[in-house]
Amino acid sequence: MSSKGKRVSVAGMTSLSKRDSLEKPLQPPIRGKALLGKVSFSNQPSWSLTGLLAAQRMTKNLKGKRALKGVKKTEIVEPQPPSFASRPTEKIQVTAMRQVLESYLPERLGTITYNPASAPSLVKEVSEEIKGRVKRVLPARYKALCLVTLGERGQEDIKVVSRCLWDSHSDSYAAHVYENPSLFCVVAVYAVYCE
Repeated sequence: MSSKGKRVSVAGMTSLSKRDSLEKPLQPPIRGKALLGKVSFSNQPSWSLTGLLAAQRMTKNLKGKRALKGVKKTEIVEPQPPSFASRPTEKIQVTAMRQVLESYLPERLGTITYNPASAPSLVKEVSEEIKGRVKRVLPARYKALCLVTLGERGQEDIKVVSRCLWDSHSDSYAAHVYENPSLFCVVAVYAVYCE
């Protein structure tokens, strides 16, 4: 303890000569070195060229291993339907169904303005006509289900969502959105294989 009653830490002590008085407060060491008698403490790292090169080689290998660890090998395998599933002889041509929708909707709804009174009958007509056209491009033993959503085009946003439980190996769908200045129409056609 100093004469003023202040306690000095061991890490902050420097060697005292006979000339130094205890009345002066001790200064903390510069650059992290503290001397206590003949023992010195240092928190400065010591570097060597060989140590740096070895550390560089180790981290290079670790980076490579980490990169390989995160990447999983994926194999593309042709998905096979389960043995109990029905197997159609011919696959659905989804592009043909989309072409039917893309050609029919502008032709049928291009000049129509939205009218709430006639919208239900228009939806039924559009649905039946699309179903008839899609059946021409479907393979045998497929059933078509057509959902049509029709509404007035305004400032609002709309989301049309559907969910189905089916066999992904044989069943499929096609959807298309058509808009003109006064209305929007969302059509989804589902093709389901039936035994």
